[in-house]
Amino acid sequence: MPPKQRMVAFAIGVGDAKPLPFLAGAHNGARGFHAWAVASGYESRLVIDDEAPVTFPRLKAELEAVLAPGSGPIHRMLLYFAGHGLIREAEEGLWLLSDWHKELRAVAVEVLRRRLYMHGIRQIGIFADACRSLPPDVDALDLTADPVLGRGPRKPEGTPALDKFIAAQDGTATFAVPGASPDDDRCLFSGVLLEGLWGTKPSAFSQILPGKITSSSLGKYLTTEVPALSNRYGKKVVPTAVPAFPEGDNYYFGIGPTLSPPEFPPWPPAQELGDVPRQALWLDRLGPEPDELLLNELSLDELSAPKSARDLNLSVKPSVKERLHRLRAPIHFETRAGFAVEGARVAALWTPPDAFALVQHDEARWWRVGERNGFVLTKPVPVLVELADDTYVATTALPDFIGSILCDDCGSSALVYRAVWSDRSASRATVEALGRMERGGLRASDVLDEAVDLRHKKHVDPVLGAVSAYLYDAIGDLDNIRRMAWAYHDNHQAIPYDVALLAQLEAHVGSDGLLRVDIPAVPAREPRTEKEERFSWTHQATPPARAVVAGFWPLLRQGWAFLDDPALATPELLELTSHLTRARFSTLHREGARRLSTLFGLQRQAR
Repeated sequence: MPPKQRMVAFAIGVGDAKPLPFLAGAHNGARGFHAWAVASGYESRLVIDDEAPVTFPRLKAELEAVLAPGSGPIHRMLLYFAGHGLIREAEEGLWLLSDWHKELRAVAVEVLRRRLYMHGIRQIGIFADACRSLPPDVDALDLTADPVLGRGPRKPEGTPALDKFIAAQDGTATFAVPGASPDDDRCLFSGVLLEGLWGTKPSAFSQILPGKITSSSLGKYLTTEVPALSNRYGKKVVPTAVPAFPEGDNYYFGIGPTLSPPEFPPWPPAQELGDVPRQALWLDRLGPEPDELLLNELSLDELSAPKSARDLNLSVKPSVKERLHRLRAPIHFETRAGFAVEGARVAALWTPPDAFALVQHDEARWWRVGERNGFVLTKPVPVLVELADDTYVATTALPDFIGSILCDDCGSSALVYRAVWSDRSASRATVEALGRMERGGLRASDVLDEAVDLRHKKHVDPVLGAVSAYLYDAIGDLDNIRRMAWAYHDNHQAIPYDVALLAQLEAHVGSDGLLRVDIPAVPAREPRTEKEERFSWTHQATPPARAVVAGFWPLLRQGWAFLDDPALATPELLELTSHLTRARFSTLHREGARRLSTLFGLQRQAR
């Protein structure tokens, strides 16, 4: 690492996030990371709730103090978090602070990372030792994703290098190993991590650079040692490691001060844990794997009790995947565009004045969308689908596609686009992806190959492109999002709004009312996986282009938290975030829909 660069670390540990069980290991992990960071020359802050709760105002004040103008540019920032967390949708990681249940807010990790881009930081490392389980009840599902920070002082110039080391795959849990007292509790991932960072484990060192621990060697060490240790206790913890700091500037050990590591006690044999008066708790009553446990203080009586009405209804409520397989939709409209809606009665569609919406053949769930001047839809059109329960699905009609919208009590739980005249098999990849999102099963550990699989079908269904973009954004891969945007343009398709948003593109509205973006050239690079090597479009160079964007707002609800770019989102659009329901795809309450229709000049068209 270049000398005299400012390095900053935050060690955040939230052990008391009521009503969730207390995690003494979270405090211990944060203290341990803070001690390593200080010894390694980082300007480190310890933020734990041992004496005062870790709230949003407190965390914001701590971050702003380090980021304050005049404090000096930051070369590298490390964020460590230990505590309770969860995963929603497409790699939407959330960290729960002390007051999460009272405020119904959680730290939006990916959005916070993007806000830090606006402070000129060159490298960001994220270490998270939090369970990533599917939300266990309605409170968790309805959490507001809060990035903690507002807009920074500058527009991001490219993307900082990103290292990510996450305790468990999306949708699964990590666990702690209790000691003789709470002060000796160790979160398994953090314990293995700290043994490596302090240089006490030979397997953490680079085989190419003697005496150095690099991003890559640390990642390989964690993905090998954490599963091995968890297996010793009869558990399964598979961490995610995505190291991307550049060669020559990716050291965690071996440069700077000489470290004197603390004494790490040996991990206790599994049979000794039976003497600890703390029982096993299922982190997620809805989780599929019975071996994903956390050792803590809840009794077995509490463990066996149902968590919510949703638990009781789970066995009889069909999944999103099952409902999509049963959904009936036409294969063609005369206008070559429209929607089929299942699960709710449609009261009306709202479109721009130059477009129309009509019920197809008296089938109240099928609506065709076209242009008043020409009949057939030739451009993307923003649409509000007004449901009888006074919620509104905010979506986009696309030329040559029929959108199937699946609704539940909150609005749109699924959206699948299928090209006209195509059969049901064309939407198989989307149905599978949405089913896995519902289960919290999009694996960040294989994010590169996962995104390749989804991108492969992106022209068949733009929803897949949007989901791929969120996965790429989670690892800071801006170039591949821009490659994907260019590929839509090259295929004569409008770019899904979510893709344009995450690609950080310059935008403007043309005289024809369409939103257009300028896609910069992207250089070629070496493929990172065998699957990428098979598909040149994952790593080839792409030229600059000006392209049309499909719609004026995100398809997925999680995209609204990223609306911090005035080129793609007006301040009026940002204000509508509070009117979103908790549905997976953008759905608004009545007041939000009214304001959205006014903002974009949409007119109501009833049956």
